[in-house]
Amino acid sequence: MRIGVRLDTCGVYGALLDRGRVLRARSTRALGDHTADRLPGPRGDRAPLPERSHSAAAPHCPPRDRTTPELTLLRELLTAVPATAHRSAPTAQPARAKSVTSVTWDISGILESALTAPSGSRHRAQRVAAVRVLPRVPVAPAGGGHHSPVITSLVSRRAVVAGGHDLFGTELVALEAESVSAAVDELLAGGARAVAVTGTGAAACSDHEVAVAAELLRRRPDIRVCLSHEAGGLGLLEREAATVLNAALLEVADRLISQCEEATEALAGSPSCWFVTGDGGRVTGRRLRWSPVTGLAAGIAAALIGAARLARVGDAVVALADDRALTIGQVRDGLPHIEADLVGSNGIRTSVPQSVTTRIPVHHASAAAQLATRSRHTSDVVAALRPEGVELAEALPGQSEGGPRQVRPDADITAVGAAMTEPSAWIDLLVPADTPEGLDRHQAEAEQRALGLVAAYGAHPGSAYLVRSTATAVGYLRIYRLQVRAGSHGTPDTGTPDTGSPGAGRGDTGRPAQGAATPDPAAGAARGRGTSGEAR
Repeated sequence: MRIGVRLDTCGVYGALLDRGRVLRARSTRALGDHTADRLPGPRGDRAPLPERSHSAAAPHCPPRDRTTPELTLLRELLTAVPATAHRSAPTAQPARAKSVTSVTWDISGILESALTAPSGSRHRAQRVAAVRVLPRVPVAPAGGGHHSPVITSLVSRRAVVAGGHDLFGTELVALEAESVSAAVDELLAGGARAVAVTGTGAAACSDHEVAVAAELLRRRPDIRVCLSHEAGGLGLLEREAATVLNAALLEVADRLISQCEEATEALAGSPSCWFVTGDGGRVTGRRLRWSPVTGLAAGIAAALIGAARLARVGDAVVALADDRALTIGQVRDGLPHIEADLVGSNGIRTSVPQSVTTRIPVHHASAAAQLATRSRHTSDVVAALRPEGVELAEALPGQSEGGPRQVRPDADITAVGAAMTEPSAWIDLLVPADTPEGLDRHQAEAEQRALGLVAAYGAHPGSAYLVRSTATAVGYLRIYRLQVRAGSHGTPDTGTPDTGSPGAGRGDTGRPAQGAATPDPAAGAARGRGTSGEAR
């Protein structure tokens, strides 16, 4: 059995699943509200959670954060699950209760709200310092800044260092030790606790970023440094945005992950603790602590997975109904279709991959039916993303009327999808290639690296497979952008559909998944012909 949990600023939503079937759901909208606890079917119980004792607060104690009591309520729920989730028939012999094998958390709601939370809030992203490594120091003050107001509000100090590389990894300007030392003095004098370093051409060569980080750590070993080449991507502003967000969320993510891990440890059987990422995969708390920016936009990805899996389809266009809006995304081989360099819900374009979605405002529920009938192809599966979206989802034509299939789980759809996620990996890099053979070699190495990352992230041995592997020519240069995505098969308790299950097809690689095995050399041609922008 698996548990998925969506942790948001307005409540905690959990779902218990066994082989893809929702057994139990519980949620608390806000502190003090009644908690819903139900089992589907006529024998479902509605036993409330134990009442909490509220002691008078000390006269000068600051108000407690609302998230802590909600996590405490969730811990009480999870502790009671193994003993009550499994029920045998009255005439059957006593059977051993199933235990929970994993708990997967979606904390994207709190991470996204932390970026714009008011000053003084516990879950408020910290302000960070930013360093740019550029071939020419700009005339504009503060290195030109950033066009995003959110990024600007999160950066307390800026510094510019001369240096950088081109797309081939060739050094444009040598990095001067005096310039680096002066920039480090300026940042440390301002009391910076976290620094985001972004260098020109760091995707091809990260030497200058590493040198700046080494000087920062030499001067202050306890400082946290995030480098843009670890986020991947081509654009300097996109990489800088991802790096700044990552550095700003380090402390918030650390506290949230610790609380989630403590709640998971309260369960019997020592279940594993996971966290959903924006690409539709899941990672350990240790990985998310170092890269919390990958946890943004994870809620939509999990909801797409949950809707498709409950509909028993592996490929579908999924519409998620919210309050007066439809969020439409595509699921391929059981995983959401993702891309990099997209604008997220916070209005920031980053290099971190996330689900490709379209948000369509619907001001009245009656307009949803018109939208579905007049559109050429709106969706295959419809589910309510939030309770406020149930009316909008029900207004769409049903499957019997030629419309999409309605999914009505007795649980939060994001929590259901979180429980069904598996480890995955995404690689986005530039490689020089003069010959088709050289490109095939670089692509095969990237594929093996992605498969290795999936295994390192905790996938079951032999379950890793390739989802996507593309090589795109960058202009007329002899440089290609490799984007490789790898996933992993679920265990029997995920209840993945037999048709269209993850890894069942060829994906975007143009060939069957090879798992962790060495790719067939003959498959290089299949990889190359399936690439976009093939100037081979």
